Parts: sequence; structure tokens; C-alpha cells
Amino acid sequence: MSFGSEVEEFLAALKPGTRKVYGRGLALFAEFLKEQKMGGISDFLNEVELDLQRPRLQKRHVARKALNSFIEFLQARGYPPNSVNAFVGSVQALGKYFDIPIGGKYVKRPPTQAVNKKHPWTIEEIGDFVLMMDDIQLQCIAACIVQSGLSLSDLLRLTYGDIRSEYERGITPLCLDMVRKKTGVPFLTFFGTWAVDMMRKNLEGRRLTDKTPLFTKNAASVEKRFRTLGQRFAGERFKSRNPFSPHTLRAAFRTILSDHQIDHIIIEFWMGHAVPEQQIVYVSKSRESWRETYRTLAEPWLTPPQFKAQSPSHLID
Repeated sequence: MSFGSEVEEFLAALKPGTRKVYGRGLALFAEFLKEQKMGGISDFLNEVELDLQRPRLQKRHVARKALNSFIEFLQARGYPPNSVNAFVGSVQALGKYFDIPIGGKYVKRPPTQAVNKKHPWTIEEIGDFVLMMDDIQLQCIAACIVQSGLSLSDLLRLTYGDIRSEYERGITPLCLDMVRKKTGVPFLTFFGTWAVDMMRKNLEGRRLTDKTPLFTKNAASVEKRFRTLGQRFAGERFKSRNPFSPHTLRAAFRTILSDHQIDHIIIEFWMGHAVPEQQIVYVSKSRESWRETYRTLAEPWLTPPQFKAQSPSHLID
């Protein structure tokens, strides 16, 4: 949507990933203000400034009341806690940019996930999280884990030779015929259109041979960046384990597909887990048969709505 000059100036000062998430939050805030007949965002900022100048007993606490009502507005629309906090944070960041304090500890933000547990991702939240990343390689890593169920270690050891044949022919979903490093278990999994699109951006301009690693980052640097992003996404600092680590996206692959009634044996096979011997025949299908199973049963649920415009029309619900 079109914002006023003040908001446009603020958004232009942000990194691309943060700009997308904060732009979405401010668009919702503008919709909220319109619904409440409170004018536009500039009107809101003006009213907050006036309120700050009022004597203590005459203050109306405009910012605090508006943010608490905005939170109720977002919750009524079904946004999960971390998205609500990110959108509220966009309004507070706008105020901070113009040296206007907005809200504070009396804003009733919804509780975030406990720091010692994996965050229970929705595919919509994953889309918001990826949009906060200003590094295309990090975005690609996230998309690949979500759509393939690969562990970070297995993903980072992939080379261009592992994807060359189908990648250069433009085949999607792109099949990965692998042996899991940790267990030695052979398995197949796939990168959907979203992950392949991210991969093309990740590899753009690089000189490629079969031995070229798909990613130049190491596991420690990826974990560190996910922790920083998770803290920004949740609006808090983690004292121990990061509930938004790359591994939680692998867990989300399992949870999302289970929630959509995909057979657990299929999910285990795609994730590189050992399948019980009596089920070996069940998973002994051709590569093309597996590709069609993934395309029709899995990929639609593993593509965030924010990125579905990049995917073939048959994937769009």
C-alpha cells in the first residue's frame, strides 16, 4: 500500500528483510487506525506527540491504548503471537525513528514461546521469519530445510553436482538422492519451487563445478544468525537454547506434513530416518512416482503464502 512520506522515509532506512515485515505490520496498523476512525499513521504520531507534552494528570496514554487495541485487532484476525509482536514492534520502531516513545512495558504483548522449547512454526510464520532475513544465502538455507526436511549439516555438505542434472533442466520439484551423513541411511527428498527459486538467486554469478558447495556458510555462522533473527522475531533475548534454530524448521517439515495427514512412513523416509524393514516395499517407488507424491501432497503445505506467487499455479490453493 502507499504510505505517507514519514513512513516511506522510515521504511527506506531499513534492511530489505526487515522492511518487508515492518511494511506489512504498518499496513495492518493503518487499516486498524482507519477502522477505529483515528485517521492515518501521521495523525497517530501527531496525537502521541501532543499527549507526551500534556501534564501528568491530563495524559490520555494514546500510544499505550492504541497498541493494546491493535494487539486485539491482530489476535481477532488469527495472527500467531510472534507475528503480533513483530507487527507491534513495527509501530514502536517507527516511533523510535522519529524519537517518539510508543508504548512500553504496559503494552500487553502476547507471550512468546518458552526459550527451552522448539517454536511450533506455522508456514505463515516461517514466511514472515524468512522475509526478515537480508541475506539471500540464509533465505535459501531456510527454504531448503523447510521444503526438504534436511538437517543443516546434510544441507551444507551438498555440492552443485548433487543438483546439476535436474537444476539445469529446470525440473521441479528437484529430487535429492542422498545418504544421510549421520546414520548412513539412503533416502530421497525434494526442493520445491520456492527452494529452487531461492537457490537460483543464491548461485547467481558464481562459477560452478560439480564440486562447488551450494553454500559458503558454516553451521556455526548459520546458527548464530538464526539466533539473532529469532531474538528479533520474538522480541526477547534467549538465555539458553534458541527456539528458532535451523533444526526447528526441520521439525516443522514433519509437523506441517503430519497435520495434513501425510503418512508418517513417507515423512520418515523423506527425512532420512530408518524405515522399518516391513515397510521397505511400501517406500520402494520410482523417482518420478515420489516426485508426483511430493508435488501433490507436500509442496502446497510447505510453501509460505508470502512466496506462493513464485510457485506454479497448481500449487496455489
